[in-house]
Amino acid sequence: MSVRAALRTATRESHDAVDRLFGRFDLSDATGYRGFLAANRAAFVPVERAIDLAGGDMVLEDWPQRRRAALLIADVTDMEAGAVPDVATPALTRPAGVLGAIYVLEGSRLGGTLLRRSLLPAWPARFLHAPAEPGSWPNLISTLETRLARPEDLQAAIDAARAVFRCFETAAQQDRKC
Repeated sequence: MSVRAALRTATRESHDAVDRLFGRFDLSDATGYRGFLAANRAAFVPVERAIDLAGGDMVLEDWPQRRRAALLIADVTDMEAGAVPDVATPALTRPAGVLGAIYVLEGSRLGGTLLRRSLLPAWPARFLHAPAEPGSWPNLISTLETRLARPEDLQAAIDAARAVFRCFETAAQQDRKC
């Protein structure tokens, strides 16, 4: 089984739970979109910060170009989305854990391409429209395959990915509109 398949299989339940919770936000409605942005901000910003603090740029060379927290904050501000408290983030102490966290955030970029279809054209959507560099997803997968080949590294990445998914679950549950 490939590393990507192992990560996807091991995190499927967590991913499905996040999809269910965030699926409750009606993105065609301003209130729903505000709740979606606020809940995302409560998890995404601290997780991205944790990756930065753990040396994300040393683990994945193009990490700085993948960052999207500033775009999300701008959308939250423009939509005047309410505040949801930041969630506690996992300690990313190993490069494999950093890669697991990046895997989740980059996967959300792919999911954003589907979600943005529900938005009204006038709404700010820098976060959901954030372009990926050409080949960035295949490059990440290649890095995962290489850097997570040892079982203990793969497990550390899986543990971190599950912890990041829990951050998003917590943020979505904190929002009163959920």
